Amino acid sequence: MRLSAFPANFKTPYAADETRTCYRCGFETTEVVKRCAECGYPLRSGKAVRRLGWVLVVIGTALVGFMGWLSFVVGEIIYRTRAGLPGTATFTGDAEDLALITGAFGLVIAIGVGAVFGGAWQIRYGRPNRKVMAVAFFLVSLLLLARPILRMLNAS
Repeated sequence: MRLSAFPANFKTPYAADETRTCYRCGFETTEVVKRCAECGYPLRSGKAVRRLGWVLVVIGTALVGFMGWLSFVVGEIIYRTRAGLPGTATFTGDAEDLALITGAFGLVIAIGVGAVFGGAWQIRYGRPNRKVMAVAFFLVSLLLLARPILRMLNAS
């Protein structure tokens, strides 16, 4: 006897025996439900988490690639300006402006790298890893704090 709220021929986006997990409280079920019975957080199957992992990897790779290309272009403009070479664009900023640009580029690259590592973890294990994301956010925080800390050290 089949016990289910759905008829036997009803198509669901999840396999009937696929485990869905709440990544907020740890609740697991094989029932076809969208929200956690314990906390109301959306449930995700391993397959859905892997799919989201691929999205993270693609977005992270695109961020790192674009910012790498943009860093090269801006670096070329700065080099040509400092060397006095002719070019269509010139950099008129000072060292503080350059530090701000470098910090912003580094921040976006760090976010992209964190997305790639987090996504790769999700693809491999079918579940998000809070530690990987916490390390990524910690590195981003360090990048945000680096400029004020360096400024304090240089002032003393």
